[in-house]
Amino acid sequence: MKGQITASLGFFAKLALSQSVIYSGSGYGTYYYDIQHPQSCGQDLSVANTGNVECSQFIALNLNQINSNNLVAMNHSLIASNLAQYCGRQVVVSVNGQPSSTPFFIGDGCERCGTGSSTGPWNPNGAPGLDFSFSALSALNSNACNNGHIDISWQVLDTTLYNFDTNAPGQPEGPVSGGGNPGNGGGSTCTWAGHCQGASCSSDNDCSDSLVCNSGVCSADSGSSGSTPPATCSWEGHCQGASCSSDDDCSDSLVCNSGKCSP
Repeated sequence: MKGQITASLGFFAKLALSQSVIYSGSGYGTYYYDIQHPQSCGQDLSVANTGNVECSQFIALNLNQINSNNLVAMNHSLIASNLAQYCGRQVVVSVNGQPSSTPFFIGDGCERCGTGSSTGPWNPNGAPGLDFSFSALSALNSNACNNGHIDISWQVLDTTLYNFDTNAPGQPEGPVSGGGNPGNGGGSTCTWAGHCQGASCSSDNDCSDSLVCNSGVCSADSGSSGSTPPATCSWEGHCQGASCSSDDDCSDSLVCNSGKCSP
């Protein structure tokens, strides 16, 4: 965990220059719902999907109605103290020092996330962190199903991705116009969601269309033909080669063979 925090400092320092950070920390990521794949990791999450989120106080939207696997729950006590400050805000999540390009946003409260120690040992009754959809957590770390939790660090920014009645009274509840689409596949204007200009990358193959990887960020390069997105399945993070514990962890017609999703 300590190494993860140290490795994240450089990225977060640069991020803070352009966007204000209103809450940050390190701890554990867990899951409690999944809109796209309610039958995940040997569990039925469909009932959890019908739960109302804490950030929608008056209209009382539930997770199914919000229809995004990128909604994240944070420390219940903290969010309840100032819903207008935290609800709908963008969250940058890092695993092993690598920031995810997924446009996560705060939408709910998590009782477990407000107590315990960030340095362990893991305690399911109280451990600081964030609560995700299973698909999102599994995309961050393929061990999410086997372990039930993963090590993360995070920063909540003052950028609003989603309007709730608590942070934007009088405005229609939904994704902020022009602020990116915090949907199931990540907001973008390119053909490969989550791999558009500004997304994190390690090579050109991580970037969509004609974009190239420049200093760890997908960028435009008129002198390059870019790369074509690799073949994908309908459930990101659960395609061929992904880690699994059962067939339910694999997308489409793939099956779990020796711990890997296979044809």
